[in-house]
Amino acid sequence: MGPDIFQLLVSLSLISLSSSDATVRCTDLDPTQYLCKNYAVDPITQQSITCSADNSVQVMCETAEHVKCIGKDNQFGVFNKTVPDACHYGAHVNYTTALLLSIFLGFFGIDRIYLGYYALGFVKMFSLGGLVVFWVVDIILISLQLLGPADGTDYAMAYYGPKVQRIR
Repeated sequence: MGPDIFQLLVSLSLISLSSSDATVRCTDLDPTQYLCKNYAVDPITQQSITCSADNSVQVMCETAEHVKCIGKDNQFGVFNKTVPDACHYGAHVNYTTALLLSIFLGFFGIDRIYLGYYALGFVKMFSLGGLVVFWVVDIILISLQLLGPADGTDYAMAYYGPKVQRIR
């Protein structure tokens, strides 16, 4: 009779756990359990209007109907989420311009000068694109966004452009 009572207590505790209120914060949910709305984009800077000083953005996300979480507005089913590193204020070099310069004038080092690598630009200029090798390598590096501006900022590009996230 002891094991039967133990099984009954375990099953009752599992039922009570599953019917209890949410214990997980909405910001800790799996990304497949919610959908965030697109936020307004400034047409001049191509950054979110809600960018804060620490380069984060506040977005409004909606959870699936069956998901319960702490921080969710019960009336509308939404919660606010902070997306870190979503803004890049330092971007001043245009990605499209850099890529086009690399394709058409990279043979003369203009792409490297545009990106701020003046010495390499002049070396490339006087060696005719590093005997074509530097020219082809730079086209590949710029198109894959592995070669960026010399000051370490990101490229300025259209908001929904081909932005690459670096893994460090």
